[in-house]
Amino acid sequence: MADQSSDSSLKSVSRGASFFMAGKGLDNGLRFILNWVLVRGLGGLLFSVYTLGLVVLTFAQVFTNLGTNQAIMKFIPKYDGNPLKRRRMLGLSYLTSLVAGVAVGAIIYVSAPWISQYADPEYQKQFVDVLRVFAFLLPLDTLISCFGSLFKSLEMPEYQVFIRNILTPLFRVVGVSIALLLGLALLETVVATVVASLIVFCIAIWLVATKADLKPKFSASRDELIEFYDFSLPLTASHTGQVLASKVDLLMVGFLAGAYISTPDAVGIYKIAVVLAGILLLPLSAFSQLFPPIASRLYNNGKMKDLESLYRRITRWTFTLGLFPAIGAVVYGHELLVLFSDSFAQQGETVLLLLVVAQLANASVGPSGYVLMMTDHHYLALVNQWVLGVCNVIMNYLLIKEFGLIGAALASATVIISINILRIYEVWYTEGLFPYSRRYIKPVFAGAVSAVAMYGTKTMLAGYVSGIGSNAIVALAQGAVGGVVGLVAFGGVLYLLGIEQEDRDFFAENLPT
Repeated sequence: MADQSSDSSLKSVSRGASFFMAGKGLDNGLRFILNWVLVRGLGGLLFSVYTLGLVVLTFAQVFTNLGTNQAIMKFIPKYDGNPLKRRRMLGLSYLTSLVAGVAVGAIIYVSAPWISQYADPEYQKQFVDVLRVFAFLLPLDTLISCFGSLFKSLEMPEYQVFIRNILTPLFRVVGVSIALLLGLALLETVVATVVASLIVFCIAIWLVATKADLKPKFSASRDELIEFYDFSLPLTASHTGQVLASKVDLLMVGFLAGAYISTPDAVGIYKIAVVLAGILLLPLSAFSQLFPPIASRLYNNGKMKDLESLYRRITRWTFTLGLFPAIGAVVYGHELLVLFSDSFAQQGETVLLLLVVAQLANASVGPSGYVLMMTDHHYLALVNQWVLGVCNVIMNYLLIKEFGLIGAALASATVIISINILRIYEVWYTEGLFPYSRRYIKPVFAGAVSAVAMYGTKTMLAGYVSGIGSNAIVALAQGAVGGVVGLVAFGGVLYLLGIEQEDRDFFAENLPT
């Protein structure tokens, strides 16, 4: 009976993952195009200004969301049998996000001149106006994020994927491309980004109203307020620590570039490396779409064996699916960066390598952070994030002073790896759940074979493609051929070593024939 329940939960998570993988694959492609268009259209320096403005908003969104995304995923499934309470919790989420979004946006608008004083002098000329326009994004993006969490909590991932991973990047690519094709400047490009989000916001409201069948109620009892904010506010502090642990490097590159980094487009180089390394998190992000509400339900119903089975299989899958792109990014890192700019490739290859290692560590621990949160250890998650977040700030400052741009990547890689090791230990210590087994030997061996195949292909092709066009065309040709060869090698070795029986049974039952 436990196996059937576990497979049912895995089927729900896999359904969400399949929608998300398709949507996120398109999302990654569109965001790749967006960043490529911005770099080519604005140049490295102005792209860095644009990027730094968005990074400031990332920090601000911690205080606009106030943990409402996780609260939605916690309380909507928890009160499935209490429709009125569900509506009140949803209303609290919307109202909290709206008020906080408007308030924090206003603060950023007013304080933009003060914030810009701490940026690289190369950025300051246009940074104030960029920040003020981006401030209008805060309430829009915060509420859009809430809408996505609602669809996740209702196990309707197709709508969440459509809003966040298709509409948002698509409209931004279109808006930014039109602005740059018309010859407009940086500020007008930022305005186009905000207009794109406004269009997505309107579509998202219509989808929630017509598809979610759950209307918010903007009233709550004192006990409900305490229950809601007792969960969400600690997560706000935890999210702050998470941002410090994972995002502060890009912010500090922007604010320390003038003093310790000689490259004026350092933020742009680092941003592209972050985007490329972030592709490794696609499988983990996909399976995490429906994991939190399902994990919450299993834990609240006392089905710990089912939760452990779900946790183990998802962790193995995210590691296996993240391993191949990690190896590809290491072997073809130079070629990937050349697609954006020759200068990016010259200065960003080591940065990309360090960030790829860090994100592979993220993929290797599966949804461990969500396991902690959904098993009522959110205060422990808070302590984790803040200790490691503070360490990340200190390490970034010290290593950027010593090693410049590479120091930021080294500091963040160290912190990301550390936080994931700590999460694995804490999940085991608090709940007795451990995700690893000998089954990991197969993907590791397949990865080694694919690495040899890709490197060999790259070496053999070097002389043949060197004269076919620009550096970008040569890089694209090498990467395309090598990627296909590596993927065939990776998949072929996994098949020859044998697919796990539990995976065969699951896919045989759930994949269409």
